[in-house]
Amino acid sequence: MKINLDEIIDPMEGRVVVTHDSAGRQQAYFDLQGLPRVDGMLLGKSAHEALKLTEHLCGICPVAHHLAGTRALDVLSSSSPISPVAELTRRLLHYGSLVETHSLRFLLQERDSGVALKKISKKILVAAGSPGHFPVTAIPGGVANWPKIENLKVVKEELPVALQVAKKLCEQGFKKYSQSNSLGEFTGAELALIDEDGNPDVFGTRVRVARQGKTVKDFDFSHWNEQIAEEKPGAAAPRPYLRGGDPSGGRYRVGPVAQLSVGTLPSELASSLQMRWLASNRDAASARAIITLHVLERTGEVVAQLLQILESDNLEPCPQMGQIRFLSGAATGLVDGPRGILAHTYATDSQGLISAATILTPTAQNEPWLAELLTQAINFQDVDRAKAMEQSIREADPCLPISSAPAGQMGLKVDNL
Repeated sequence: MKINLDEIIDPMEGRVVVTHDSAGRQQAYFDLQGLPRVDGMLLGKSAHEALKLTEHLCGICPVAHHLAGTRALDVLSSSSPISPVAELTRRLLHYGSLVETHSLRFLLQERDSGVALKKISKKILVAAGSPGHFPVTAIPGGVANWPKIENLKVVKEELPVALQVAKKLCEQGFKKYSQSNSLGEFTGAELALIDEDGNPDVFGTRVRVARQGKTVKDFDFSHWNEQIAEEKPGAAAPRPYLRGGDPSGGRYRVGPVAQLSVGTLPSELASSLQMRWLASNRDAASARAIITLHVLERTGEVVAQLLQILESDNLEPCPQMGQIRFLSGAATGLVDGPRGILAHTYATDSQGLISAATILTPTAQNEPWLAELLTQAINFQDVDRAKAMEQSIREADPCLPISSAPAGQMGLKVDNL
């Protein structure tokens, strides 16, 4: 089962709504009403059914939903702790998904490079056990099958070329986006995942909140709902914010810009480019290229570790779904996907049925930031406002195909209320 967005909205059209405040100033926001909340689809389902649903909840970001949902079910199951090889396999799947998603954006920058990264991403996903569009790798407590050595060796062989392609895209981005960012400075917080050592990690286990390069706080997954609230709970645009103050003062953003803003990347090539990015205009397009390079560097490390473990031929069998039992309770699973943090929170009853579910997407979290960008765009003087609005949408990158549309082809519809 999956959500077919084109059955609900026009995937190549976006609606910008312009209003006026009490002083007559124009305000704008991107209409998310056509994007349904999918939380309710999980209610009453068994945890086993929920696992299958998370594989197909979204055709645009299936791996992120799959992994975030499974991470929540890990906590709610009575399965053993995740083995190192299973954790590495899941990480490899996540890395492949990040490269695949970002490669589509690079097609507009340089087609051949975008195609090259798309091809390596597919091979990474195959090596992680998910050859189709929808993932089937992770199950509560581990993975469905161990990676195949021959598939990992294919990735290892082709990674050096992919690294050079990603590095070239980074350099091109610096040249293209070298001028100051006309979109203005974001005044909210940055949220991204980190590892146990405090390094940025798109498959990390903790959350960091930073403002202007300084850490405000770090917290565990289990505290997500204690730290994040929705101003409009259950709405398509819920306006999430950091607890501890009023909603407007607690706004934040997620995604590649945040991922580069909460600490130094633990990879050689990407970290040096990150320093240049931090000293420049900090645009999202360049951030996506740097994160892609970082993920490919880390992919090499993960593949090497997996090969070492698998070639030792000392593995226990993978867990079987029929043997997994679920407990009553509540848990949150997070991943830092191509567009930022995705949060799945489930509650299960004594029969293992989902009694409550909340899914907070990166698009929903970045909607206030996008509204800020669009408001700036419509109030620019002596500029092409349609072009400025397109630039705003590419920057915040909502989870819709229009984000990757060629210049002038977003099909934006502006409604003045």
